[in-house]
Amino acid sequence: MSIKTILLHLSNDSRLEARIETALGLAVEHDAHIIGLYTIAQVTVPTSFMGYVPPEFIEQSRSVEEENAAEAKAKFESLAAKVNRPVEVVVEEGYAPDLINEHALSADLVIVGQGDPDAENNAQTRYIAEEIVVSSPRPVLIIPAAGNYSNFGSHVIVGWNNTRESSRALHESFPFLEKAEKVTLLRVNATEDETYETEHIISHLERHGITANFKSGHWPGISVGDAILDALVDYSGNMLVLGAYGHSRLREMILGGATKNILQHMTAPVLFAH
Repeated sequence: MSIKTILLHLSNDSRLEARIETALGLAVEHDAHIIGLYTIAQVTVPTSFMGYVPPEFIEQSRSVEEENAAEAKAKFESLAAKVNRPVEVVVEEGYAPDLINEHALSADLVIVGQGDPDAENNAQTRYIAEEIVVSSPRPVLIIPAAGNYSNFGSHVIVGWNNTRESSRALHESFPFLEKAEKVTLLRVNATEDETYETEHIISHLERHGITANFKSGHWPGISVGDAILDALVDYSGNMLVLGAYGHSRLREMILGGATKNILQHMTAPVLFAH
């Protein structure tokens, strides 16, 4: 298994450059092609206009978005040139998650930012991660809103609980696991003996040339999400792989507690699959 096409969401947030560098690092490592997708939000009319929308407001808003798109494109192409990596840029207007999912159909990996709730211009970035992790047709790598992640993945921790979601995430992460120095399958708060299942998944990974350790523990008094984040620090992991839980209804995301918690408090890149 390999990564040959990466879809990177471009935006005008302060973390764009760090996200580009992470994507370029993966592209160089896997000899992959990168498509940068800039999504222009549809014009939102302030309620103060009371039903009347001055044409100059729409023109000005669109002009600002086009300038932001041009700046993101230039930054992306400039950083790519430094590592001699050809890239492709697409600029489209619409609802960002829908556009990302449409282009993800022909990609191996989607990369988006965690989203900064304190950013002024965050309409296209704040909630993208929460929706994409359960709607994307391909695995999604979420890059935290703080920190430098040009190098990561030497120790990958995989959340494992013998479910369809965890199996899907595990198998989608093979390109990372095959290059990792260390892989840990983490079971949080198991309620029954899972020795049989554990032996089978470890043997399955070994047949793929992946050596994994298994750790099972109980973290009483804290949520599963906090337990996973604590384990990431305790075991010195620098990447998480998780199955995303939840469903979408009328654009309202109802996420599993652990998924939402980790999205809000992540301290390392997280690969989600649903």
